[in-house]
Amino acid sequence: MTYPQPQSPAMNTTHFDLVVIGSGPAGEKGAAQAAYFGKSVALIERDPQPGGVSVHKGTLPSKTLREAALYLTGFRRRELYGMSLRLDRKKSLRQLVGRLKDVTERQTRQIGRNLERHRIQSFPGAARFLDPRTVGVYDPSGVETARLTADVVLIAVGSSPLAPKGLTFDDPDVEDSDRILDLDRIPRSLAVVGGGVIGCEYASIFAALGTRVTLIEGRDRLLGFLDAELSAALRVAFERMGGEVILGDAVDELHRESGLSSNALRLQLKSGRVLKADKVLFSAGRRGNTEGLGLSTVGVLHDERGKIAVDENFQTTAPGIYAAGDVIGFPALTATSMEQGRVAVCRAFGIPFKTSVASLFPFGIYTIPEISMIGATEEELLGKAISFEVGRSRYENNPRGQITGDPDGFIKLIFDPATRKLLGAHLIGGGATELVHIPQMVMAQGGTLDAFIQAVFNFPTLSECFKYAAYDGLQRLSHRAGGAPLEIGRPTADTPAPAAGASSPRSEPRSEPASPSPVRVAPGGRAFFLGVDLTDPFAREPRPVSIATMDRWRRVRLRTWTFDLTLRYLLPEDLAGDGFVLAIDGPQGLAATGRTLRESERLLRAAGKSGSELKAPGTHPYAGLIAGSVALFAALRGAGLGVLGEVPYEETSLLEVYPGDLWPKWAGRRIPRKTLISGRRARYDLLLGLGVELPLGPDAITHDQLDAAAAAFAAYLWATGKAQEYGDPPRFDAEEGVLREGRIVSL
Repeated sequence: MTYPQPQSPAMNTTHFDLVVIGSGPAGEKGAAQAAYFGKSVALIERDPQPGGVSVHKGTLPSKTLREAALYLTGFRRRELYGMSLRLDRKKSLRQLVGRLKDVTERQTRQIGRNLERHRIQSFPGAARFLDPRTVGVYDPSGVETARLTADVVLIAVGSSPLAPKGLTFDDPDVEDSDRILDLDRIPRSLAVVGGGVIGCEYASIFAALGTRVTLIEGRDRLLGFLDAELSAALRVAFERMGGEVILGDAVDELHRESGLSSNALRLQLKSGRVLKADKVLFSAGRRGNTEGLGLSTVGVLHDERGKIAVDENFQTTAPGIYAAGDVIGFPALTATSMEQGRVAVCRAFGIPFKTSVASLFPFGIYTIPEISMIGATEEELLGKAISFEVGRSRYENNPRGQITGDPDGFIKLIFDPATRKLLGAHLIGGGATELVHIPQMVMAQGGTLDAFIQAVFNFPTLSECFKYAAYDGLQRLSHRAGGAPLEIGRPTADTPAPAAGASSPRSEPRSEPASPSPVRVAPGGRAFFLGVDLTDPFAREPRPVSIATMDRWRRVRLRTWTFDLTLRYLLPEDLAGDGFVLAIDGPQGLAATGRTLRESERLLRAAGKSGSELKAPGTHPYAGLIAGSVALFAALRGAGLGVLGEVPYEETSLLEVYPGDLWPKWAGRRIPRKTLISGRRARYDLLLGLGVELPLGPDAITHDQLDAAAAAFAAYLWATGKAQEYGDPPRFDAEEGVLREGRIVSL
């Protein structure tokens, strides 16, 4: 468009109390608010129809596409009922485009009726300030068509996608967030550059449509402003849909391979990796639509991205000129933009109606699954050294969640442990953007967890998750002092060894096993779940054994243990009171005589492949690990721990697990090797997304510790009836002193 130049002052002017530039959420609601209180209002809009980006290119079209994609693909139904649906891409494209057009037209008509009802006079064209109280209106050729004066001007021009540095949108298959909805086809593959809100939303929508999507984000996680647990859960859910997430990388170069009809685009990443894609979506931020407004001529300050500076009244640096919506920056939400427009005009005219925007408002992210949050995150509170506790409730444990088949959903409440005051709420799963308004109302009243405890919710509903998240938080609070045991092992520099002759049971080695006698509590009612990632004790330089201890609230503590068949320091003695289930990543026994491997190993294709006889360590792959593991199981069995399949369920406390089988089942895909940084991060995010609280960050935790935590979580899942058993029951070979066969716990 040709940006207008000031014309002759001879043109007639029309005066209004308020001139609004832009008819998006902030402009429309600000104009209607002023008109409601009797002000004369003019609205200038350069696009053919009112509504702005929210109606025509952003919020509503993208959410419509999401709902249409879920409906056309039967996304949730196919998971729940085992349906296999094949998308007719040409027919579905027509349906998607038709639905987008229908919703857009309905909203456009509704906005038009609202403007008419409030007697707001519309002026089509581009606006430019001629002086602080005069605005010219220009057609696309730059001819001035009207000149307006006003006591107050509200700038609500919105924003546009920001082009990535060094790259252009010249290729027809390289899209930005405003053009991606002008679909000519449903792409077979899509590279999304930018893991912010828009990028994540479109990535998950197209993944649901069957497009192979790769999401590239330069930071170390998606949606960095979210609570880390929700960010990890979103990544897990996206990868289960077949998508790929690349973190800590960026696009260095983009070009098209000639002669190819599909997947012709090539993205060269800074890491050296080259991606192929049918289409590319860049979602790398937005800039305010301030170009051509003539802001500098009237003293309105803005930055290089077009963001206008405003004060608490939404007044710019020029008296009488206000701004609201995306053009003033964060939070740039449709909901907050509407309120900013209303508050701006009330402040401008001294109307005692809406004098401020609520400081507490929710964020809604329409990914699949959808996400919403309000209040503080764990990371924010940790950074401020504010004490807190959390409570969780997962959809999979809720009757309505089980009916709808939503495996990824959960609600997380953060509260003050001293007063129980609600500090934040974080939701992922179906209905999250609706459910978040329940904790919003509680927080607005300064409420506590008691509000959820005392409330009566319809049954079955997802809303009931708030009650059980509150119960979980109170239970965690009551066990806070005793929680999961702290590190207990051999003395360290920080834990001096007892003096000789002291009464401590650790002052002298003892020949009898150190394991406590298991209490007669059903496995699901026990307090602790231990995972042991066994290493080869016969290696030249054996690695310490990693042990994870998890409590009923999925809080994990990590420690190490030096392999010792006297079992010294293996099991902290304070576990005996409430009981435990111990899961070991290592074979419990040998194959039955005449077999080359155990039945459980055959079913799960486990790596150990135990034969019917022990091999000398160092003579065969896994020989040392197998010998040590079989001996450890026998020692624990001799100490009184009941082995799965050999004793009744109620007496079982010793399991065998295989994390190498668990990880891809949790992820729904193959994941990188655990020795790679990307593999370790993928495992960390999986556990975090499953509600497991790890004491170390993704850069500090080792793959041995992650396997131990996975084993502990598998023990919890088995104890609570959420895991399966594979293989034949164990049989003790008294002559050899070892178990044979035995069941492996998996999913």
